Amino acid sequence: MPSRPPIFRLHAVRTDRDREVEYDRARGSAASRLYGPQWVRASKAFLARQPLCLGCQATGRTVAAQVVDHVIPHKGDIALFWDMSRWQPACKWHHDAVKQVLERRYHNGSLDASQLWLNSVAAIALTRELDP
Repeated sequence: MPSRPPIFRLHAVRTDRDREVEYDRARGSAASRLYGPQWVRASKAFLARQPLCLGCQATGRTVAAQVVDHVIPHKGDIALFWDMSRWQPACKWHHDAVKQVLERRYHNGSLDASQLWLNSVAAIALTRELDP
Protein backbone atom coordinates (compact mmCIF):
# COMPACT_ATOMS: atom_id res chain seq x y z
CA MET A 1 0.00 0.00 0.00
CA PRO A 2 1.53 3.34 -0.99
CA SER A 3 2.12 5.91 1.72
CA ARG A 4 0.10 9.08 1.79
CA PRO A 5 1.79 12.23 0.55
CA PRO A 6 2.56 14.82 3.22
CA ILE A 7 -0.08 17.46 3.90
CA PHE A 8 0.94 20.86 2.59
CA ARG A 9 0.24 23.83 4.86
CA LEU A 10 1.36 27.39 4.52
CA HIS A 11 3.53 28.39 7.47
CA ALA A 12 1.15 31.19 8.43
CA VAL A 13 -1.84 28.82 8.66
CA ARG A 14 -2.27 27.37 12.14
CA THR A 15 -4.11 24.12 12.79
CA ASP A 16 -6.58 23.56 15.62
CA ARG A 17 -3.84 21.60 17.42
CA ASP A 18 -1.42 24.56 17.04
CA ARG A 19 -4.01 26.84 18.61
CA GLU A 20 -4.58 24.39 21.49
CA VAL A 21 -0.86 24.14 22.23
CA GLU A 22 -0.49 27.93 22.13
CA TYR A 23 -3.51 28.41 24.42
CA ASP A 24 -2.22 25.87 26.95
CA ARG A 25 1.24 27.42 26.93
CA ALA A 26 -0.15 30.93 27.57
CA ARG A 27 -2.57 29.65 30.19
CA GLY A 28 0.09 28.30 32.53
CA SER A 29 0.07 25.24 34.73
CA ALA A 30 -2.84 24.19 36.92
CA ALA A 31 -0.82 25.06 40.03
CA SER A 32 -0.03 28.53 38.70
CA ARG A 33 -3.79 29.03 38.24
CA LEU A 34 -4.45 28.11 41.91
CA TYR A 35 -5.41 24.47 41.22
CA GLY A 36 -2.60 22.88 43.24
CA PRO A 37 -2.65 20.24 45.99
CA GLN A 38 -4.60 22.45 48.42
CA TRP A 39 -7.39 22.81 45.84
CA VAL A 40 -7.39 19.07 45.15
CA ARG A 41 -7.91 18.35 48.87
CA ALA A 42 -10.56 21.05 49.29
CA SER A 43 -12.52 20.03 46.20
CA LYS A 44 -12.48 16.34 47.18
CA ALA A 45 -13.80 17.26 50.64
CA PHE A 46 -16.50 19.45 49.08
CA LEU A 47 -17.63 16.65 46.75
CA ALA A 48 -17.71 14.22 49.68
CA ARG A 49 -20.21 16.55 51.38
CA GLN A 50 -22.15 17.36 48.19
CA PRO A 51 -21.78 14.34 45.89
CA LEU A 52 -24.59 15.05 43.40
CA CYS A 53 -24.60 17.46 40.46
CA LEU A 54 -26.69 20.52 41.29
CA GLY A 55 -27.83 20.96 37.68
CA CYS A 56 -28.93 17.36 37.32
CA GLN A 57 -30.77 17.49 40.64
CA ALA A 58 -32.60 20.63 39.46
CA THR A 59 -33.94 18.69 36.46
CA GLY A 60 -34.90 15.57 38.40
CA ARG A 61 -31.85 13.42 37.78
CA THR A 62 -29.42 11.81 40.17
CA VAL A 63 -25.90 12.10 38.74
CA ALA A 64 -22.62 12.11 40.63
CA ALA A 65 -20.71 15.39 40.65
CA GLN A 66 -17.18 15.20 39.28
CA VAL A 67 -16.22 18.85 39.36
CA VAL A 68 -16.36 21.67 41.88
CA ASP A 69 -17.40 24.72 39.90
CA HIS A 70 -16.75 28.32 40.91
CA VAL A 71 -20.18 29.87 40.38
CA ILE A 72 -18.64 33.25 39.57
CA PRO A 73 -15.47 32.93 37.48
CA HIS A 74 -12.62 33.90 39.79
CA LYS A 75 -10.17 35.10 37.10
CA GLY A 76 -7.29 34.60 39.55
CA ASP A 77 -8.93 36.46 42.45
CA ILE A 78 -7.78 34.39 45.44
CA ALA A 79 -10.59 35.52 47.76
CA LEU A 80 -13.23 34.58 45.18
CA PHE A 81 -11.40 31.33 44.39
CA TRP A 82 -11.56 30.16 48.02
CA ASP A 83 -15.10 31.43 48.77
CA MET A 84 -16.78 28.07 49.37
CA SER A 85 -20.22 29.70 49.47
CA ARG A 86 -19.78 30.21 45.73
CA TRP A 87 -18.83 26.63 44.87
CA GLN A 88 -21.27 24.18 43.34
CA PRO A 89 -21.05 20.46 42.58
CA ALA A 90 -21.32 19.66 38.88
CA CYS A 91 -21.12 16.69 36.57
CA LYS A 92 -18.62 17.08 33.75
CA TRP A 93 -21.37 17.77 31.20
CA HIS A 94 -22.93 20.58 33.23
CA HIS A 95 -19.51 22.10 33.86
CA ASP A 96 -18.24 21.80 30.29
CA ALA A 97 -21.42 22.55 28.36
CA VAL A 98 -24.11 24.35 30.36
CA LYS A 99 -21.85 26.43 32.59
CA GLN A 100 -19.72 27.61 29.67
CA VAL A 101 -22.78 28.99 27.86
CA LEU A 102 -24.02 30.62 31.07
CA GLU A 103 -20.63 32.28 31.61
CA ARG A 104 -20.55 33.62 28.04
CA ARG A 105 -24.00 35.14 28.59
CA TYR A 106 -22.87 36.55 31.96
CA HIS A 107 -19.78 38.16 30.39
CA ASN A 108 -21.78 39.74 27.58
CA GLY A 109 -24.28 41.16 30.09
CA SER A 110 -27.34 39.10 29.25
CA LEU A 111 -27.33 37.22 32.58
CA ASP A 112 -26.68 38.33 36.14
CA ALA A 113 -24.48 36.39 38.55
CA SER A 114 -27.42 34.71 40.31
CA GLN A 115 -28.20 32.84 37.08
CA LEU A 116 -24.77 31.14 37.08
CA TRP A 117 -25.97 28.61 39.66
CA LEU A 118 -26.79 25.33 37.93
CA ASN A 119 -30.19 25.23 39.63
CA SER A 120 -31.19 28.71 38.40
CA VAL A 121 -34.07 29.28 35.98
CA ALA A 122 -31.62 30.08 33.16
CA ALA A 123 -29.49 26.99 33.85
CA ILE A 124 -32.51 24.66 34.00
CA ALA A 125 -33.85 26.03 30.71
CA LEU A 126 -30.43 25.68 29.08
CA THR A 127 -30.00 22.15 30.46
CA ARG A 128 -33.30 21.14 28.85
CA GLU A 129 -32.31 22.85 25.59
CA LEU A 130 -28.87 21.22 25.37
CA ASP A 131 -29.84 17.86 26.90
CA PRO A 132 -27.71 15.19 25.22
